[in-house]
Amino acid sequence: MQMNEFHSIPSLFLDMCRANDFPGWYRRVNGSWEAYSGKRLEEMLFYASLAFSKHGVGEGKSLGIIACTSPNWIVADLACEVCHAPTVPLFPNISEEHFLFQCEDSEIGFLAVDNVENLDAGIRKHLARFRYVICFDENAKLPINGIYWKSLLTEGEILSREYGTKEWFKYRIDTIKRSHLFSVIYTSGSTGRPKGVELSHRNMLSMVAALDGMIDPKPETDSAMTLLPVAHVFERMVICFYMRKHLKLYFADSPKNAGVIAHEVRPTIGTFVPRILERLAEAIASREYKLSGAKRLLMHRAVLFAKKTVPGCSPIRHAFYDKLIYAKIREALGGRYKWIISGSSALNKTVYRFLVNIGFPIYEGYGLTECSPVISSNVPSANKIGSVGKPLKSLEVKIGEQHEILVKGMSVFQGYRNMPEMNRAAWTEDGFFRTGDQGYLDKEGFLFLTGRIKEIFKTSTGKYVSPVPIELELVRHPLIEAAMIVANNRKFVSALIFLGYDEAMRVLGKNRKDFDPEAAIQNPEILNVVQSHVDTVNRKLNRWEQIKKWTLVSDPLSVESGLLTPTFKLRRGPVETRFHHRIEKMYIE
Repeated sequence: MQMNEFHSIPSLFLDMCRANDFPGWYRRVNGSWEAYSGKRLEEMLFYASLAFSKHGVGEGKSLGIIACTSPNWIVADLACEVCHAPTVPLFPNISEEHFLFQCEDSEIGFLAVDNVENLDAGIRKHLARFRYVICFDENAKLPINGIYWKSLLTEGEILSREYGTKEWFKYRIDTIKRSHLFSVIYTSGSTGRPKGVELSHRNMLSMVAALDGMIDPKPETDSAMTLLPVAHVFERMVICFYMRKHLKLYFADSPKNAGVIAHEVRPTIGTFVPRILERLAEAIASREYKLSGAKRLLMHRAVLFAKKTVPGCSPIRHAFYDKLIYAKIREALGGRYKWIISGSSALNKTVYRFLVNIGFPIYEGYGLTECSPVISSNVPSANKIGSVGKPLKSLEVKIGEQHEILVKGMSVFQGYRNMPEMNRAAWTEDGFFRTGDQGYLDKEGFLFLTGRIKEIFKTSTGKYVSPVPIELELVRHPLIEAAMIVANNRKFVSALIFLGYDEAMRVLGKNRKDFDPEAAIQNPEILNVVQSHVDTVNRKLNRWEQIKKWTLVSDPLSVESGLLTPTFKLRRGPVETRFHHRIEKMYIE
């Protein structure tokens, strides 16, 4: 079936379920894999749609989902769409204030969760506002208005025996229009009111169609692994792409198990955010500490070569290390990857070189929730290091005032929910969406990112500083896991620098058991290495942009701590709040 024959995401899903070549979905539960055939998935959607409709899901009563990525998440989402209501993905670490705002703004009448006990206390106290709270976890304690997902499906199965239900199901799917609202996704900005991005079925279908010709996995030979939160539009869209390709799909139980799962299922395609790839690189590099003698020396040299060598250079040395070291590393992670797509933010260039030299086919891309989300991507036939690839052929991309990236096309969203003034400002007079990102297109048409307009700081001396390029330069050093520039209304530029544990252990000759992060950030050798790197970065900057002071931080970064977004980006507001005293100390005379 051609893409233009699909009029909704549920119709795309059913085409997959009914395909003879569809090998099924698999979900990892307690170390083993649960299989979902096409028939089972179709029945689940049928039953869930009937039960949802009976209980009032429909126009004016949408479904919010706070849960881990799973087939249940996808089916609940699609069943909501069959009932002609949009799904609203919610992140588990959302603040109480933002949770309430999003529920009211999107008219969420039903909430689906894994387990209510895993929710923050600020969210749990508002559960009574929903008509039903659906629990995917059968062992979870139900609230007064709770119902188990399994019970809901059983209820739908009973309803399916009634006369006319199959016709009703077909009619509801056939009457979904491409222009209908598919989902409302709230951007996870660190400050201010959340913006509800309204995406239509047309937006998502046009995005899947645009990617269709860029990479072409086959159901008979290829398989995918998903481990990112499907609440993020990037992974949700990618799963729609897997539907289109009828791919075997493995749902991971946790990003922490990515290496183990890759070894088990041997996927050929997967999507990642830079932080996961950086963790992978750290884990590979740290293997040398488990070796001794000649093996350790060989591993050490192979790691240094991979980190420092431009891919494609020194082919003879590369072939030597590949035969003895790199091939074994690839095999430990399944050995079959053809496409590893990295999105959400820029990947550290040292990490990129390291993984590509080992033999992992990494392709960086760029996008925004508002664009469903891909704007550009490197692909096997057109890949340039340092760029985010060429814009999709389905889009018009140009560079506007202040070097802003402007986008127009079918996958660009309908507008922000209930924000007319912001919508008027979001587009140019000729209909291009203002991304707020800065960049340039080179002579070959590759897009490069240089900063973000809204993140240009103004110092108290009146000078402008763009923090993102400086932060990207800082994190190129393996000793720096993350960095945040401070400059707004300040008399000079400073930086919070988060210590990279694995490289610190290597520098100090420590293993994980003996490593003390607090001692490490005070160690003269560590401090000298960081200062040397800061000096190197400063030499590339204008005088007013240069980092005058910096503070090394030992606190580990995680989504749970509130310092990272669900897509593993540093949250500037919470970081500034958490480390307020350390920042102020840098500005004391």
